[in-house]
Amino acid sequence: MQPFVESNDVLDDPSALRKRLRKYGYLFIRDLLPREDVLNVRREVLEICRDMGWLREGEDLMDGLTDHAPIGEGADEWKPMYKRLQSLEGFHKLKLHENVRRLMEDLFEEPVVPLPMTISRVAFPRDNENGTQPHQDWVYVRGSMSILSCWGALGDVPIKVGGLKLLSESHKAGLLTTMPAPGPGGNIVAVDPDLEWHQSDFRAGDLLIFLPLTVHAAAENHTPDRLRISIDFRYAGESHTISQTWMQPHYHWFGDEFSWDALDKEWRDSPTARYWERLPNVKARPPQKMPGW
Repeated sequence: MQPFVESNDVLDDPSALRKRLRKYGYLFIRDLLPREDVLNVRREVLEICRDMGWLREGEDLMDGLTDHAPIGEGADEWKPMYKRLQSLEGFHKLKLHENVRRLMEDLFEEPVVPLPMTISRVAFPRDNENGTQPHQDWVYVRGSMSILSCWGALGDVPIKVGGLKLLSESHKAGLLTTMPAPGPGGNIVAVDPDLEWHQSDFRAGDLLIFLPLTVHAAAENHTPDRLRISIDFRYAGESHTISQTWMQPHYHWFGDEFSWDALDKEWRDSPTARYWERLPNVKARPPQKMPGW
């Protein structure tokens, strides 16, 4: 396991950023998002987890310590937590920060579209079976083959807590065949044993950006009692095509309770709400079936 190649040294050199993205299939940027903004969202998410009875009593809320049995994503007990999480304006607002938008414009060399669907994982320790298996994002995202995924930890995530790991240069193999597997997404791809996994500690505010064919996976949480909370979202250049599925909230297939009408009603007058409706050149096409979703 190698550490991520950090790219803060070329953050002001768009040509060098694009070259590094093509070489490794990813960029790792430290402190791209304001730490305080990320920690505010972490606090809101952990308050929801506390209300659900998932956190250990008598501990510091921000430590995210749990003695609860693992709750699988999509389970009945998980749904009310996730609906409240998806109703947080601050959660959706992180991806719209100027630092992210400016970086994406440098990478796409044109104005950009932040895809509306934003995903969070609230991952329990001692639950490796339900972790995200090695996969490529394009199977789920569809649309342009150049859409970029962004993954960040909502809080500090040392390697022992898991985070995301990534197979460097794996995008060069093209689109791989998927096979059924447990965990979010429901699929796995065969991993090239000649390539190296990269993984580092994450600090609140760090962002890992990668191509849709770059193989990545959730790393094991080696702690006995700490939740790992993350955010991931995607960007496209305005000339690129987006699947209409990604104009909807995550888990919108569960019905009206996961619609924008249900989720943004407390902040509908905010610039964050339905921002994509004010963008002039969004190219969305009818949704395609996404295996495992």
